[in-house]
Amino acid sequence: MDPSMKIIKPNGITKLMDKINTLGFLCGFKNIWITEVNLSKRFIKIYNKVEYVIDLFNLIFTVSIVGSFFTQKSLTETQASDRLIFTIIFPGHMMLYYVLLYYKQETRNILYHLVVVLKEHQNDAALEREMIKKVKVLYFSLAGVIVTVFVAFGLRALYQVVNAGDNFITLIPAWPDVHDPSTAAGFMRVGFYLWWLPVAGRFMYAYLILLTTMLAVCYQFRNLQIYFYNLEDIFGDRTLSQEEKEVKYEQAFKLGIQMHSLTLWCKKQHQRTSQEMFAIEILLFVSMLLTQLKSILGEERNLTHLVTIAMMTMGGCLSLGLFMWSGGDITVEAAKLSEAMYSSGWENCYGQSSVRIRKLVVNAMRQAQEPVVYKTFGIVEFSYEAYVSLVKMPYTVVSVFY
Repeated sequence: MDPSMKIIKPNGITKLMDKINTLGFLCGFKNIWITEVNLSKRFIKIYNKVEYVIDLFNLIFTVSIVGSFFTQKSLTETQASDRLIFTIIFPGHMMLYYVLLYYKQETRNILYHLVVVLKEHQNDAALEREMIKKVKVLYFSLAGVIVTVFVAFGLRALYQVVNAGDNFITLIPAWPDVHDPSTAAGFMRVGFYLWWLPVAGRFMYAYLILLTTMLAVCYQFRNLQIYFYNLEDIFGDRTLSQEEKEVKYEQAFKLGIQMHSLTLWCKKQHQRTSQEMFAIEILLFVSMLLTQLKSILGEERNLTHLVTIAMMTMGGCLSLGLFMWSGGDITVEAAKLSEAMYSSGWENCYGQSSVRIRKLVVNAMRQAQEPVVYKTFGIVEFSYEAYVSLVKMPYTVVSVFY
Protein backbone atom coordinates (compact mmCIF):
# COMPACT_ATOMS: atom_id res chain seq x y z
CA MET A 1 0.00 0.00 0.00
CA ASP A 2 1.13 3.55 -0.71
CA PRO A 3 2.00 4.92 2.79
CA SER A 4 0.82 8.44 1.83
CA MET A 5 -2.66 7.14 0.94
CA LYS A 6 -4.77 5.29 3.46
CA ILE A 7 -8.34 4.01 3.47
CA ILE A 8 -9.86 4.98 6.80
CA LYS A 9 -13.45 4.05 5.95
CA PRO A 10 -13.65 1.20 3.40
CA ASN A 11 -16.72 1.36 1.20
CA GLY A 12 -18.22 -0.58 -1.67
CA ILE A 13 -16.25 1.31 -4.29
CA THR A 14 -12.91 0.78 -2.55
CA LYS A 15 -13.70 -2.95 -2.43
CA LEU A 16 -14.46 -2.82 -6.16
CA MET A 17 -11.14 -1.07 -6.73
CA ASP A 18 -9.36 -3.87 -4.84
CA LYS A 19 -10.79 -6.36 -7.36
CA ILE A 20 -9.93 -4.07 -10.28
CA ASN A 21 -6.40 -3.77 -8.90
CA THR A 22 -5.99 -7.55 -8.87
CA LEU A 23 -7.31 -7.78 -12.42
CA GLY A 24 -4.94 -4.98 -13.40
CA PHE A 25 -1.96 -6.91 -12.09
CA LEU A 26 -2.88 -9.81 -14.36
CA CYS A 27 -3.25 -7.39 -17.29
CA GLY A 28 0.12 -5.71 -16.80
CA PHE A 29 -1.02 -2.71 -14.71
CA LYS A 30 0.89 -2.90 -11.45
CA ASN A 31 -0.04 -0.57 -8.57
CA ILE A 32 -2.94 1.10 -10.37
CA TRP A 33 -4.60 1.25 -6.93
CA ILE A 34 -3.22 1.97 -3.47
CA THR A 35 -3.77 -1.46 -1.87
CA GLU A 36 -1.78 -4.66 -2.26
CA VAL A 37 -2.79 -7.22 -4.85
CA ASN A 38 -4.94 -9.97 -3.31
CA LEU A 39 -2.80 -12.85 -4.60
CA SER A 40 -0.20 -15.10 -3.01
CA LYS A 41 3.36 -13.80 -2.86
CA ARG A 42 4.65 -16.87 -4.68
CA PHE A 43 2.22 -16.35 -7.56
CA ILE A 44 3.12 -12.65 -7.75
CA LYS A 45 6.83 -13.47 -7.90
CA ILE A 46 6.34 -16.03 -10.69
CA TYR A 47 3.90 -13.87 -12.65
CA ASN A 48 6.25 -10.87 -12.54
CA LYS A 49 8.73 -12.94 -14.54
CA VAL A 50 6.09 -14.33 -16.88
CA GLU A 51 4.90 -10.80 -17.54
CA TYR A 52 8.07 -10.04 -19.51
CA VAL A 53 7.33 -12.97 -21.83
CA ILE A 54 3.71 -11.82 -22.29
CA ASP A 55 4.85 -8.28 -23.15
CA LEU A 56 7.33 -9.71 -25.68
CA PHE A 57 4.61 -11.83 -27.32
CA ASN A 58 2.29 -8.82 -27.43
CA LEU A 59 4.99 -6.81 -29.18
CA ILE A 60 5.66 -9.62 -31.68
CA PHE A 61 1.91 -9.97 -32.25
CA THR A 62 1.43 -6.26 -32.98
CA VAL A 63 4.54 -5.92 -35.16
CA SER A 64 3.56 -9.01 -37.13
CA ILE A 65 0.09 -7.59 -37.84
CA VAL A 66 1.66 -4.41 -39.23
CA GLY A 67 4.38 -6.37 -41.03
CA SER A 68 1.81 -8.29 -43.04
CA PHE A 69 1.52 -5.24 -45.33
CA PHE A 70 5.03 -6.01 -46.56
CA THR A 71 4.87 -9.82 -46.75
CA GLN A 72 1.29 -10.77 -47.65
CA LYS A 73 0.64 -9.83 -51.27
CA SER A 74 -1.96 -12.22 -52.71
CA LEU A 75 -4.97 -11.57 -50.46
CA THR A 76 -8.65 -11.65 -51.29
CA GLU A 77 -10.65 -8.46 -50.92
CA THR A 78 -12.11 -9.65 -47.62
CA GLN A 79 -8.68 -10.61 -46.25
CA ALA A 80 -7.20 -7.27 -47.29
CA SER A 81 -10.06 -5.47 -45.57
CA ASP A 82 -9.63 -7.53 -42.38
CA ARG A 83 -5.90 -6.83 -42.39
CA LEU A 84 -6.49 -3.09 -42.67
CA ILE A 85 -9.02 -3.11 -39.83
CA PHE A 86 -6.76 -5.10 -37.48
CA THR A 87 -3.76 -2.94 -38.38
CA ILE A 88 -5.80 0.00 -37.12
CA ILE A 89 -7.27 -1.69 -34.04
CA PHE A 90 -4.35 -3.52 -32.40
CA PRO A 91 -1.51 -0.96 -32.68
CA GLY A 92 -3.92 1.85 -31.83
CA HIS A 93 -5.27 0.21 -28.73
CA MET A 94 -1.79 -0.82 -27.60
CA MET A 95 -0.91 2.89 -27.76
CA LEU A 96 -3.90 3.57 -25.49
CA TYR A 97 -2.60 0.91 -23.08
CA TYR A 98 0.88 2.44 -22.89
CA VAL A 99 -0.45 5.99 -22.49
CA LEU A 100 -2.44 4.84 -19.46
CA LEU A 101 0.69 3.16 -18.09
CA TYR A 102 2.52 6.47 -18.48
CA TYR A 103 -0.13 8.27 -16.39
CA LYS A 104 -0.46 5.47 -13.83
CA GLN A 105 0.54 7.52 -10.79
CA GLU A 106 -1.74 10.42 -11.74
CA THR A 107 -4.62 7.98 -12.31
CA ARG A 108 -4.07 6.37 -8.91
CA ASN A 109 -4.09 9.80 -7.22
CA ILE A 110 -7.33 10.83 -8.99
CA LEU A 111 -9.08 7.59 -8.07
CA TYR A 112 -7.95 7.90 -4.45
CA HIS A 113 -9.48 11.36 -4.12
CA LEU A 114 -12.70 10.30 -5.85
CA VAL A 115 -13.43 7.06 -3.98
CA VAL A 116 -11.74 7.70 -0.62
CA VAL A 117 -11.21 11.39 0.24
CA LEU A 118 -14.48 12.70 -1.20
CA LYS A 119 -16.47 9.84 0.33
CA GLU A 120 -15.44 10.63 3.93
CA HIS A 121 -18.17 13.25 4.44
CA GLN A 122 -20.83 12.13 1.95
CA ASN A 123 -21.36 8.68 0.46
CA ASP A 124 -24.92 7.79 -0.41
CA ALA A 125 -25.28 4.00 -0.18
CA ALA A 126 -27.88 3.74 -2.95
CA LEU A 127 -25.74 5.77 -5.36
CA GLU A 128 -22.73 3.67 -4.48
CA ARG A 129 -24.55 0.44 -5.32
CA GLU A 130 -25.86 1.99 -8.54
CA MET A 131 -22.38 3.03 -9.64
CA ILE A 132 -20.86 -0.38 -8.92
CA LYS A 133 -23.64 -2.06 -10.85
CA LYS A 134 -23.22 0.32 -13.79
CA VAL A 135 -19.46 -0.24 -13.97
CA LYS A 136 -19.99 -4.01 -14.10
CA VAL A 137 -22.85 -3.89 -16.62
CA LEU A 138 -21.13 -1.53 -19.05
CA TYR A 139 -17.77 -3.28 -18.86
CA PHE A 140 -19.16 -6.79 -19.26
CA SER A 141 -21.35 -5.58 -22.13
CA LEU A 142 -18.29 -4.30 -23.98
CA ALA A 143 -16.26 -7.40 -23.08
CA GLY A 144 -19.12 -9.57 -24.32
CA VAL A 145 -19.12 -7.83 -27.69
CA ILE A 146 -15.33 -8.24 -28.00
CA VAL A 147 -15.52 -11.95 -27.18
CA THR A 148 -18.39 -12.34 -29.64
CA VAL A 149 -16.28 -10.73 -32.38
CA PHE A 150 -13.43 -13.10 -31.49
CA VAL A 151 -15.71 -16.13 -31.73
CA ALA A 152 -17.36 -14.85 -34.93
CA PHE A 153 -14.02 -14.55 -36.74
CA GLY A 154 -13.05 -18.04 -35.56
CA LEU A 155 -16.33 -19.55 -36.74
CA ARG A 156 -16.06 -17.75 -40.08
CA ALA A 157 -12.57 -19.14 -40.63
CA LEU A 158 -13.67 -22.61 -39.54
CA TYR A 159 -16.60 -22.46 -41.97
CA GLN A 160 -14.19 -21.66 -44.81
CA VAL A 161 -12.01 -24.62 -43.80
CA VAL A 162 -14.95 -27.06 -43.77
CA ASN A 163 -16.93 -25.67 -46.68
CA ALA A 164 -14.22 -24.58 -49.12
CA GLY A 165 -11.11 -26.38 -47.89
CA ASP A 166 -9.27 -23.09 -47.26
CA ASN A 167 -6.64 -22.48 -44.59
CA PHE A 168 -7.74 -21.29 -41.14
CA ILE A 169 -7.39 -17.52 -41.69
CA THR A 170 -8.55 -15.04 -39.04
CA LEU A 171 -5.79 -12.50 -38.41
CA ILE A 172 -3.22 -11.84 -41.14
CA PRO A 173 0.28 -11.95 -39.58
CA ALA A 174 3.54 -11.36 -41.43
CA TRP A 175 4.12 -15.13 -41.44
CA PRO A 176 2.97 -17.64 -42.56
CA ASP A 177 1.69 -16.88 -46.04
CA VAL A 178 -2.06 -17.22 -46.31
CA HIS A 179 -1.63 -19.94 -48.96
CA ASP A 180 0.89 -22.00 -46.96
CA PRO A 181 -0.82 -25.38 -46.21
CA SER A 182 1.91 -26.76 -43.91
CA THR A 183 1.23 -28.00 -40.38
CA ALA A 184 3.62 -25.43 -38.88
CA ALA A 185 1.75 -22.64 -40.67
CA GLY A 186 -1.55 -23.99 -39.35
CA PHE A 187 -0.30 -24.05 -35.74
CA MET A 188 1.03 -20.50 -36.16
CA ARG A 189 -2.33 -19.22 -37.43
CA VAL A 190 -4.20 -20.85 -34.55
CA GLY A 191 -1.65 -19.45 -32.08
CA PHE A 192 -2.08 -15.92 -33.42
CA TYR A 193 -5.84 -16.29 -33.24
CA LEU A 194 -5.78 -17.48 -29.61
CA TRP A 195 -3.33 -14.72 -28.60
CA TRP A 196 -5.96 -12.23 -29.70
CA LEU A 197 -7.65 -12.47 -26.27
CA PRO A 198 -4.55 -11.75 -24.09
CA VAL A 199 -3.81 -8.70 -26.22
CA ALA A 200 -7.44 -7.58 -26.07
CA GLY A 201 -7.34 -8.01 -22.29
CA ARG A 202 -4.71 -5.27 -22.08
CA PHE A 203 -6.73 -2.56 -23.76
CA MET A 204 -10.00 -3.79 -22.26
CA TYR A 205 -8.50 -3.07 -18.85
CA ALA A 206 -7.49 0.40 -20.04
CA TYR A 207 -11.15 0.94 -20.97
CA LEU A 208 -12.20 -0.26 -17.51
CA ILE A 209 -9.98 2.27 -15.73
CA LEU A 210 -11.08 5.16 -17.96
CA LEU A 211 -14.73 4.23 -17.59
CA THR A 212 -14.53 3.74 -13.81
CA THR A 213 -12.88 7.13 -13.34
CA MET A 214 -15.48 8.93 -15.45
CA LEU A 215 -18.34 7.20 -13.62
CA ALA A 216 -16.73 8.11 -10.28
CA VAL A 217 -16.68 11.78 -11.33
CA CYS A 218 -20.31 11.61 -12.47
CA TYR A 219 -21.57 9.96 -9.29
CA GLN A 220 -19.56 12.36 -7.15
CA PHE A 221 -21.57 15.25 -8.60
CA ARG A 222 -24.72 13.32 -7.73
CA ASN A 223 -23.37 12.76 -4.22
CA LEU A 224 -22.82 16.49 -3.86
CA GLN A 225 -26.40 17.17 -4.92
CA ILE A 226 -27.68 14.91 -2.14
CA TYR A 227 -25.27 16.52 0.32
CA PHE A 228 -26.55 20.05 -0.35
CA TYR A 229 -30.22 18.98 -0.35
CA ASN A 230 -29.70 17.36 3.07
CA LEU A 231 -28.30 20.55 4.62
CA GLU A 232 -31.83 21.81 5.16
CA ASP A 233 -32.30 19.06 7.75
CA ILE A 234 -29.98 21.00 10.06
CA PHE A 235 -32.76 23.51 10.74
CA GLY A 236 -35.12 20.70 11.76
CA ASP A 237 -32.88 19.74 14.70
CA ARG A 238 -34.77 20.89 17.82
CA THR A 239 -31.79 20.30 20.12
CA LEU A 240 -29.94 23.30 18.65
CA SER A 241 -30.61 26.99 19.00
CA GLN A 242 -31.14 29.16 15.91
CA GLU A 243 -27.64 30.58 16.21
CA GLU A 244 -26.11 27.11 16.53
CA LYS A 245 -28.07 25.92 13.50
CA GLU A 246 -26.79 28.83 11.41
CA VAL A 247 -23.19 28.20 12.45
CA LYS A 248 -23.50 24.49 11.71
CA TYR A 249 -25.14 25.19 8.34
CA GLU A 250 -22.44 27.66 7.33
CA GLN A 251 -19.66 25.24 8.23
CA ALA A 252 -21.38 22.40 6.39
CA PHE A 253 -21.97 24.58 3.32
CA LYS A 254 -18.29 25.59 3.24
CA LEU A 255 -17.36 21.91 3.46
CA GLY A 256 -19.61 21.28 0.47
CA ILE A 257 -17.82 24.02 -1.46
CA GLN A 258 -14.49 22.37 -0.66
CA MET A 259 -15.77 19.00 -1.89
CA HIS A 260 -17.07 20.66 -5.06
CA SER A 261 -13.68 22.27 -5.68
CA LEU A 262 -11.91 18.94 -5.16
CA THR A 263 -14.36 17.23 -7.53
CA LEU A 264 -13.64 19.85 -10.21
CA TRP A 265 -9.91 19.31 -9.64
CA CYS A 266 -10.33 15.56 -10.15
CA LYS A 267 -12.26 16.16 -13.37
CA LYS A 268 -9.62 18.58 -14.71
CA GLN A 269 -6.80 16.19 -13.81
CA HIS A 270 -8.56 13.30 -15.49
CA GLN A 271 -9.20 15.45 -18.56
CA ARG A 272 -5.49 16.32 -18.70
CA THR A 273 -4.23 12.77 -18.33
CA SER A 274 -6.81 11.19 -20.64
CA GLN A 275 -7.02 13.60 -23.56
CA GLU A 276 -4.53 11.57 -25.63
CA MET A 277 -6.48 8.37 -24.96
CA PHE A 278 -9.77 10.01 -25.92
CA ALA A 279 -8.19 11.30 -29.13
CA ILE A 280 -6.82 7.84 -29.96
CA GLU A 281 -10.24 6.26 -29.39
CA ILE A 282 -12.01 8.74 -31.68
CA LEU A 283 -9.42 8.33 -34.44
CA LEU A 284 -9.61 4.55 -34.16
CA PHE A 285 -13.39 4.58 -34.27
CA VAL A 286 -13.62 6.82 -37.35
CA SER A 287 -10.86 4.92 -39.18
CA MET A 288 -12.35 1.53 -38.36
CA LEU A 289 -15.85 2.54 -39.41
CA LEU A 290 -14.61 3.99 -42.68
CA THR A 291 -12.75 0.75 -43.42
CA GLN A 292 -15.78 -1.38 -42.57
CA LEU A 293 -18.08 0.67 -44.79
CA LYS A 294 -15.60 0.38 -47.65
CA SER A 295 -15.47 -3.37 -47.08
CA ILE A 296 -19.27 -3.67 -47.20
CA LEU A 297 -19.33 -1.83 -50.53
CA GLY A 298 -16.73 -4.21 -52.00
CA GLU A 299 -17.37 -7.07 -54.36
CA GLU A 300 -16.99 -9.93 -51.85
CA ARG A 301 -20.08 -10.00 -49.69
CA ASN A 302 -21.48 -12.99 -47.84
CA LEU A 303 -23.44 -13.60 -44.67
CA THR A 304 -20.49 -14.60 -42.46
CA HIS A 305 -18.50 -11.56 -43.59
CA LEU A 306 -21.40 -9.18 -42.94
CA VAL A 307 -22.03 -10.68 -39.48
CA THR A 308 -18.40 -10.20 -38.38
CA ILE A 309 -18.41 -6.63 -39.72
CA ALA A 310 -21.66 -5.92 -37.87
CA MET A 311 -20.23 -7.23 -34.59
CA MET A 312 -17.08 -5.13 -34.96
CA THR A 313 -19.18 -2.06 -35.71
CA MET A 314 -21.25 -2.69 -32.59
CA GLY A 315 -18.09 -3.03 -30.52
CA GLY A 316 -16.64 0.20 -31.92
CA CYS A 317 -19.86 2.16 -31.40
CA LEU A 318 -20.24 0.83 -27.86
CA SER A 319 -16.63 1.52 -26.83
CA LEU A 320 -16.81 5.13 -28.04
CA GLY A 321 -20.32 5.54 -26.69
CA LEU A 322 -19.30 4.54 -23.16
CA PHE A 323 -16.99 7.56 -22.95
CA MET A 324 -19.19 10.01 -24.83
CA TRP A 325 -22.30 9.06 -22.82
CA SER A 326 -20.43 9.20 -19.51
CA GLY A 327 -19.01 12.60 -20.42
CA GLY A 328 -22.52 13.80 -21.27
CA ASP A 329 -23.82 12.49 -17.94
CA ILE A 330 -21.11 14.42 -16.08
CA THR A 331 -22.10 17.66 -17.82
CA VAL A 332 -25.77 17.09 -16.97
CA GLU A 333 -25.19 16.16 -13.31
CA ALA A 334 -22.75 19.01 -12.72
CA ALA A 335 -25.35 21.47 -14.08
CA LYS A 336 -27.87 20.29 -11.47
CA LEU A 337 -25.58 21.15 -8.55
CA SER A 338 -26.46 24.88 -8.46
CA GLU A 339 -30.14 24.00 -7.93
CA ALA A 340 -29.17 21.74 -5.02
CA MET A 341 -27.17 24.59 -3.48
CA TYR A 342 -30.14 26.93 -3.86
CA SER A 343 -32.39 24.38 -2.13
CA SER A 344 -30.00 23.77 0.76
CA GLY A 345 -31.97 25.83 3.32
CA TRP A 346 -30.16 29.19 3.31
CA GLU A 347 -33.53 31.00 3.68
CA ASN A 348 -33.75 29.71 7.28
CA CYS A 349 -30.93 32.05 8.34
CA TYR A 350 -31.67 35.52 9.75
CA GLY A 351 -29.93 38.83 10.43
CA GLN A 352 -26.27 39.32 9.63
CA SER A 353 -25.80 35.59 9.31
CA SER A 354 -28.35 35.58 6.50
CA VAL A 355 -26.48 38.28 4.59
CA ARG A 356 -23.16 36.49 4.91
CA ILE A 357 -24.57 33.09 3.94
CA ARG A 358 -26.52 34.48 0.97
CA LYS A 359 -23.27 35.86 -0.47
CA LEU A 360 -21.61 32.49 0.13
CA VAL A 361 -24.44 30.62 -1.63
CA VAL A 362 -24.49 33.01 -4.60
CA ASN A 363 -20.74 32.67 -5.17
CA ALA A 364 -20.95 28.88 -4.87
CA MET A 365 -23.87 28.75 -7.34
CA ARG A 366 -21.98 30.94 -9.79
CA GLN A 367 -19.10 28.47 -9.72
CA ALA A 368 -21.45 25.49 -10.07
CA GLN A 369 -23.15 27.03 -13.11
CA GLU A 370 -19.97 26.97 -15.17
CA PRO A 371 -20.29 24.06 -17.65
CA VAL A 372 -18.27 20.95 -16.80
CA VAL A 373 -17.38 19.40 -20.15
CA TYR A 374 -14.91 16.75 -21.28
CA LYS A 375 -13.15 17.65 -24.52
CA THR A 376 -10.62 16.16 -26.87
CA PHE A 377 -8.75 17.78 -29.76
CA GLY A 378 -9.64 20.99 -27.91
CA ILE A 379 -13.03 21.26 -29.64
CA VAL A 380 -14.84 17.88 -29.59
CA GLU A 381 -17.10 17.83 -26.54
CA PHE A 382 -18.23 14.60 -24.93
CA SER A 383 -22.00 14.65 -25.24
CA TYR A 384 -24.86 12.68 -26.72
CA GLU A 385 -25.08 15.06 -29.69
CA ALA A 386 -21.34 14.83 -30.39
CA TYR A 387 -21.54 11.03 -30.32
CA VAL A 388 -24.30 10.99 -32.95
CA SER A 389 -22.27 13.39 -35.12
CA LEU A 390 -19.18 11.17 -34.91
CA VAL A 391 -21.16 8.07 -35.83
CA LYS A 392 -22.67 9.85 -38.84
CA MET A 393 -19.35 11.26 -40.05
CA PRO A 394 -17.94 8.08 -41.70
CA TYR A 395 -21.27 7.44 -43.46
CA THR A 396 -21.21 10.98 -44.83
CA VAL A 397 -17.65 10.60 -46.10
CA VAL A 398 -18.39 7.27 -47.78
CA SER A 399 -21.60 8.57 -49.38
CA VAL A 400 -19.65 11.43 -50.97
CA PHE A 401 -17.04 9.18 -52.60
CA TYR A 402 -19.29 6.23 -53.42
